[in-house]
Amino acid sequence: MRSAALLVIVIAACSGDEPPPAQNNCTGAAYDKCNDEHDCTSMDCRPFATIQVCTQACSDTAPCPNDEMGNAVSCNSGVCQPAAANNCKLAATP
Repeated sequence: MRSAALLVIVIAACSGDEPPPAQNNCTGAAYDKCNDEHDCTSMDCRPFATIQVCTQACSDTAPCPNDEMGNAVSCNSGVCQPAAANNCKLAATP
């Protein structure tokens, strides 16, 4: 009985969909979180549906780099639009 209760607790603790808190600081790489263009090495910070990230121009001959998980990223209207931001911590603004 005791092991069954422990198993339920372990399963409940592992069932969340939230990603772990970011341990790395954002560096301005493609798909890092950003507040403005100065946070990005590409100098291109854009808001998308639920995220605001560093992005870059793209085309048929210059495709988007994959995201940090290795997933393909869409080129929409000439701009790379990832499904999610990189798991990094954006530095606080002074």
